[in-house]
Amino acid sequence: MFPRRALVGSLLLALAAGCTSSGDGGGLPAGSEVLDGASSGMKSVSSTHFVIKVDGELPDVTVKDAEGDLNADGQSRGRAKVEQFGQLIEVEYVLVDQDLYFKGPTGGFTKLPAALAGQVYDPTAILDPERGVARVLAEARDEKTVSADGGVTVVEATVPRDVVAGLVPGIDADVASRFSVREDRLVNAVFTLPSGAEVTIDLSDFNEPVSVSAPE
Repeated sequence: MFPRRALVGSLLLALAAGCTSSGDGGGLPAGSEVLDGASSGMKSVSSTHFVIKVDGELPDVTVKDAEGDLNADGQSRGRAKVEQFGQLIEVEYVLVDQDLYFKGPTGGFTKLPAALAGQVYDPTAILDPERGVARVLAEARDEKTVSADGGVTVVEATVPRDVVAGLVPGIDADVASRFSVREDRLVNAVFTLPSGAEVTIDLSDFNEPVSVSAPE
């Protein structure tokens, strides 16, 4: 017969195993549940502050980093570093009422059709439910939670190329991804291309008022 202490220990181990079986192991929540919750949560976000960084070469994308504010109505303002003729140029932009205003290192703002924003990088895609982070989170596959600490849950997954391309142009393959989620909000996403290039998106200041007007 098993000693009473060994029997109690076996029962405790069995109970612990049963309690963690619904997650990804080690008591962590299931990655699919975390990303589904974040996808639903991001659909209700009306505005955010964003920071985008590109490490390495991204085909057909000249932006190396960008930072700004945007709202779910497709309005945004901020700054970006754009590679032009082998040099990095910092510019300001305002996107409002289907118009893009662009200001280089010298001179004032130049008005362009908003459609041209997509040829550089369109930050308003982030909150677009059809091509932004909500869709990326919902359609990620092979999800695995790798950590949960300080209120932030980190999930690794693969995102199909046709899904992530709506958010990050120039991607032509499925990408390994890492998502950091806090309270059903995506706060960080890292996309690693097969070439080794990485695109990082940080989001904060959710639902803070963002009002954008055309520059004078």
